[in-house]
Amino acid sequence: MQTFQYLLFLAVARIVQVLPLGAVRRVATLLAWFLYHVLPIRRALTLQQLRKAFPEHDEKDIRRIGFGSYVNLITTLLELMWTPRLTDEVIAREIRIVNREVFDNAIRRGKGVILMSGHFGNWEWLSIASARLFGHPYAVVVHSVHNPGVDALVEHWRCMHGNRVVPMGISIREIVKTLRERGVVAMLADQSGPSGSLYVRYFGRWAATYEGPAMFSLRTGAPIIMGFGVRRDDGGYDISVQEIETSDLKGLTDEHLRELTRRHVRALEAAVTEHPDHWLWQHKRWKHQPHAESVLVEDPRP
Repeated sequence: MQTFQYLLFLAVARIVQVLPLGAVRRVATLLAWFLYHVLPIRRALTLQQLRKAFPEHDEKDIRRIGFGSYVNLITTLLELMWTPRLTDEVIAREIRIVNREVFDNAIRRGKGVILMSGHFGNWEWLSIASARLFGHPYAVVVHSVHNPGVDALVEHWRCMHGNRVVPMGISIREIVKTLRERGVVAMLADQSGPSGSLYVRYFGRWAATYEGPAMFSLRTGAPIIMGFGVRRDDGGYDISVQEIETSDLKGLTDEHLRELTRRHVRALEAAVTEHPDHWLWQHKRWKHQPHAESVLVEDPRP
């Protein structure tokens, strides 16, 4: 079965790679329409989560955002398959860094950089293209794909422009080493953490949240830079970056760990609020609920 899945994935990728990029994006919209309307995989979950996150929106808006999220997801997948054709010339045309001075200032401090994002826009091209444009290859922390053949192919695409992949299960030592060598670690931390994680409110509901990014930042002194790629009308992306404030959080303490985690969740929430159709609402972000021993991270009172 895994061999069949790999061959099917490879065949689709080969077809995608012969198409012009504009055609790839049009095909992605058609596939998204099919998956949303005809074969509604996780549509009920997507709409349910959107209604809870945006109770002020009417049903028409919720469904528009939901469909847009499917378009974003399928576009990201097909664009990832198209990566072998993502030359420096194409990157220069399709990807723009809005405020690269934020990254440059952070890298000059010599503590390394933690570049974070969420499953927002094309998160795959965010790491591939921004590393090329910034001139600093990344150590990209990833969850391995269950199918070994597919995993190897996706890893190859992710590393074509100089990045290297660090599997989640063996990442701690490699992350610390990379930061101490003044390198850049790229990671996504917006999926549901284990039930024993910190709980931070995300769109008003408690969400189990990984502590890793804050822990690495406080332990090494590396700043956290949040990056988000917003899709333009022409299909390309404008990437903006922002540094999470840590000047008042010196040293790795429980209090600082919780506060820094809260801050990067708020940065993600702000980006998703502005562009809700760019985020992966199909994920079960709120699948764990706090229990008696959970640590709840409250927002400071006004």
